[in-house]
Amino acid sequence: MRRLIAVIMIGLWAALVSVPATASETFRVAIVDRFYPPVNGFVTEEDRDQHTWLYGMLDLDNDEYKEPYYHGDIVRLIASDPRFIFVQYPLSGQGHPMADILRNLRVMQARQATMPVDALILSWESSTLVSAFDVPLSLGRVRHYKDIVRQWGDKYPEWRYTHEIILALEALVAEGVMVFTISGNGGRGMVNTFSFAEGVRTVGSIERELQHFIADNPFVDMRTRAAYQLTRVDNPAGKPLGYDIDGDGCVDIPLSKLTARTGGNTDYPRHYWKTLKGSSFAAPAAMKGLLLEGQANSC
Repeated sequence: MRRLIAVIMIGLWAALVSVPATASETFRVAIVDRFYPPVNGFVTEEDRDQHTWLYGMLDLDNDEYKEPYYHGDIVRLIASDPRFIFVQYPLSGQGHPMADILRNLRVMQARQATMPVDALILSWESSTLVSAFDVPLSLGRVRHYKDIVRQWGDKYPEWRYTHEIILALEALVAEGVMVFTISGNGGRGMVNTFSFAEGVRTVGSIERELQHFIADNPFVDMRTRAAYQLTRVDNPAGKPLGYDIDGDGCVDIPLSKLTARTGGNTDYPRHYWKTLKGSSFAAPAAMKGLLLEGQANSC
């Protein structure tokens, strides 16, 4: 059985009716992810540098120190809009990531009565081979697939966490939360089992060149942009202000947030060489597009 099951990969809906936002409307959006700084902080400067190098996504100023932006920070920036109030649920990094995700989802559900959220972005995956289920996958067999995951959980702790996460996502949907997860980054032969949670919106990619990388199957409800190249934003005098992630002309990462360890560096590239790509970044874009449908983007 273990040979049929791919190792759980970390990357990195039901008929709920959504109403586009009005100009004055705000939404509370939860993100379960890894953020800078970590939950327990840093013991030393060396500890900070090592941790940031391990989990940081970018080195925009080319000083060989990554900027203080982790996976969850980038997800938040892509989703960012003044009409969103973000509630971060960080992964502690002290144990199994799936256990951390499950704990956060349960805390979120317990807080719904006093600190409710309108939407949740879970840009993580628990993926396995499609061939472990029916080929081809069928939406009508989803309860059977969930039962298979439950049975795996009787033998393997990581799958027990996954099954309980699926149930927790369904519970949040039942309370009116719009939940967005990802198709996964294992290619067409894989499926993110979080997408078996009924009522959850699973987001994939529209880019044809990413079809070998980003999973696509009948459980993918939405497809949107999954690749982002950071572009420098200058003021009218041509002085660099920072970097725009999603092409809306807004400064998402100001120069003041860069590490700039080499000092005096003003040769910031017009386009950052590394393209951010993955269904992790499609999910926040899909959430933003759906909730703000028809509304002008605002910095």
